[in-house]
This record gives sequence, structure tokens and C-alpha cells, in this order.
Amino acid sequence: MSATSCLKFFIYIFYIICALLAFVDIGFGSYVLLSYDSNQIGTIAAYAYVAIGATALVLILWGFLSAWRENVCCTITFIVFFLLVIIAQVGALYFLINSSKSVASNFANALETTWEEELDSPGAMSLYENWFNCCGRGSPNDYIVNERMPPATCFRNHDTSKAENLINNGCRVEFENYWLNLIQIFNILSGVLVSLELVLIFFSCRLCTTIRNDRRRQYF
Repeated sequence: MSATSCLKFFIYIFYIICALLAFVDIGFGSYVLLSYDSNQIGTIAAYAYVAIGATALVLILWGFLSAWRENVCCTITFIVFFLLVIIAQVGALYFLINSSKSVASNFANALETTWEEELDSPGAMSLYENWFNCCGRGSPNDYIVNERMPPATCFRNHDTSKAENLINNGCRVEFENYWLNLIQIFNILSGVLVSLELVLIFFSCRLCTTIRNDRRRQYF
């Protein structure tokens, strides 16, 4: 296998990995936009994930075609644009990392609507209470102040016979922590994507040099 073919092989592997990570970012951002009624910071964060993934996909396709055709001019242009896009992606990632807590708090606001539904229709909170092993919005007192006893979902193993089985953790905090952990995971994946893009730029530069050297040899 020639040096050019070997480099193209590694580049194609990185393209596939980057494309998968890009689809993950796009999927997460799209899910949030379609499933949650977010405020400004939540919407910006969701669009940031979509933008990071979408720009990566466009440039991956461009780079793939450039490498496949062994077009030096196209590959150099691709490298320049890729560097500019990476700078923008780093800026978006910086925003996502620094605003993680605010974004998680915003996404967790969906629980507030469910709590209002619980007050009108008992049982609406059962999904969150079973999922996160929690009780009420902030604590079991939320039920008591509304002149209701905590439901069975507020007790460990749904055993209401013992007072010590009552769960004291509120669902709002648990749901917000869930989103914070999820956002941190996707921030790491986005960081890995940007890092792999930098590796792709390095390999693309090497590919340009190799293609030029191969063509020079053809003239001698």
C-alpha cells in the first residue's frame, strides 16, 4: 500500500468516526428543540449542538470528496475552511461548558408543568418519582402543603407501611442533575469531535504533501 493510499485509509476512518459523533450532536440538539419548550439559553444551547454537528458533516463530506479525488487545491481550501469552522465550534463549546448549569436548569423546567398537572390530576408525577426515586417537586412537603398525602411512588419499593421508607429527595433537583450529567456527556463528545477534526487537518496536510510528491515523481 502506497503512502497516499495509507493516508487516505486513515482519513476515511476518522471521517466515519467524526460523522457518527456529528449525528449524535445533531440528534441531541434536535430532540431538545422538538421535545422541550425552552427559553432563550436552552434554545441557543440546542442550536449550538446542531450547528457543531451540521458544520462537521458538511466539511466531512467536502474533505472526503477532496481526498477521494486527490485534488490538492480543493483539499487546501477544505483545510482553511475547516480551521475557521473549528474556531467557531470551540467558541460554541466554550459557551456550552460555561452555561451547563443554566441550560440544565432550563431543561428541567419541564417538571414544573408536570407538577401543575399533578395538582389537578394525581399521578402525573409518578413517572419522575419512579424514574429518579424522588418525591414531589422539592420534597414530600409539597404534597402535604396541598393537603394531600405523598403517593406510593414516594416510598421505597412503594411500601407505605413504614414512615422511614418515605423518600425525601425532591424531583426538581434530581431531574436537573440528570440534565447536567447528560449535557456534560454531550460536551465531552463534542470536544472529542473537535479534537478529531484537528487530527483530520493534520492528516489532510500530510495527504496534500504526499500527493504533490507523487505527482512530481511522475515528471522525472
